[in-house]
Amino acid sequence: MKRKLAMCLCASMLAGLLSGAAVNAEEGAKLTFWKSPHSDREDEIWAAVIEEFNKENPDIEVEFLNVAWDSVVEKTTAAFAAGSGPDISFQTEQFPLYAKNGYILSLEDYVDEDKRAGYPESALEYCSYDGQLMGIPFVALNSVMFYNKDMFAEAGIESVPTTWDELFETAKALTQDTDGDGETDQWGMMFEMDDYWQPLTYIIQAGADQWNENLTNIGFNNEQGIEGLEFFNKLYNEEKVVLPLEMYTSKEEERAYFYNGQVAMFPQQIQYANTIREASDINLGAFALPSGPAEDAAHANWNFANIGMLSISSQTKYPDAAWKFVEFVTRPEIEKTYLSEVGFFSPQMATNELMYEGDEIMAVAAEMIKQLQVSPASDYANAMLQNLKTMYESVARGAASPADAIAEMENTMRAISGE
Repeated sequence: MKRKLAMCLCASMLAGLLSGAAVNAEEGAKLTFWKSPHSDREDEIWAAVIEEFNKENPDIEVEFLNVAWDSVVEKTTAAFAAGSGPDISFQTEQFPLYAKNGYILSLEDYVDEDKRAGYPESALEYCSYDGQLMGIPFVALNSVMFYNKDMFAEAGIESVPTTWDELFETAKALTQDTDGDGETDQWGMMFEMDDYWQPLTYIIQAGADQWNENLTNIGFNNEQGIEGLEFFNKLYNEEKVVLPLEMYTSKEEERAYFYNGQVAMFPQQIQYANTIREASDINLGAFALPSGPAEDAAHANWNFANIGMLSISSQTKYPDAAWKFVEFVTRPEIEKTYLSEVGFFSPQMATNELMYEGDEIMAVAAEMIKQLQVSPASDYANAMLQNLKTMYESVARGAASPADAIAEMENTMRAISGE
């Protein structure tokens, strides 16, 4: 009897030790968090957020790594393939590439109904793959047309354009030879070629779709897509109301034209409001991108919008600790610290209510965020982005017609996807 009792006590003690080990298995967790920058102060901002997190979780160490945008896909893919991916990562439209290969942890067992209730269903759907939630929506953005109010006033333009025709007429009025030497030295618009999305606006606003049904190739090698890119070509080459590519060799040189009052309008993502304000003292305004000719409102009013999410690696040794960090960062009172600094919105309306009160620039985007239209994510997103830039440049430089440039992009994407 004594022997049996002793064995039972040992078993009980062992069970207790194992239970305690399970409970405390993630104490002393060391997590890596990778994110590409949206601010020159990215490291500084995250250091402050991590410091706040450690007040609640002193036993969890979080190391932040700032990964450049032009290398993040390559580095993240290589790290996951080697079994050493970041515990937590910021993911955008290419996240299905990692989800498909099993590198991202499903959060279905972590996210309760109260947490879900704070997000629109469209945001949760965007962050899901094969019916599983693969990340918590963290940032929301859309695009606006930034403009120089003083240049509009000097040209006698009293209202902002709301249609393609009005946009063209406004850009034409603002394209001038101000010193009378026979050469244009002021332009109505400019586009940044490495913002792959803005010229795509015209393609979709004409009635085409970004993706085919399989999300493996473009959906705009058709009459509507060609019409949209022809409008882009009209602005660039036929009417020459856009700052020419040969006028600059870097993004800094190009933006200087806007900052110096030589370009009047500049379509870009809303978070650039802070960048423009810090870099210049122009009288800055913003308005919704003018509508296109598509018959349905969803296409006609399209502007690039996106969601960035925080995901946990399936390779992490500390999934519970990683979730604690993701849950902390996405609390409205915490995430506003980051989002308001960089000029983003949140997919959580509760967070947006804490930011940008009285800011007329952000108010333009805030209304559109409420009806957030997000393009589907695809594991071919990175290939599409790179080829969009090639397509735009070939048209802007007059090297290809809109129809030929679109057909070439479709063929290139088909070769990449193997279709």
